[in-house]
Amino acid sequence: MSNIQFDIEWTDAASKKIEKLMPKAKGPQAEREPVLALPPIECLPAEGDILFLGPRGKQQPFIVAERQYHHEGAADWTIVLILDLPDEDEE
Repeated sequence: MSNIQFDIEWTDAASKKIEKLMPKAKGPQAEREPVLALPPIECLPAEGDILFLGPRGKQQPFIVAERQYHHEGAADWTIVLILDLPDEDEE
């Protein structure tokens, strides 16, 4: 059976926007990234798909700019979603 892990990376513009929407915790958990749930692998977004992320009522659009597959050896894989802002949101 394969061991598949997921990772999200952000472009600079998308990183700034998500940090405004979901500020990092203060104190011992300050190093943690914003917590986002990903769908099952069968429903994983493809390049060009739009995800609405952020706290309830304040969700903002992010586009899947790229989806990468990294083979870690044997049956181990990491799937990386690189998120960016849709063209109209870029500053």
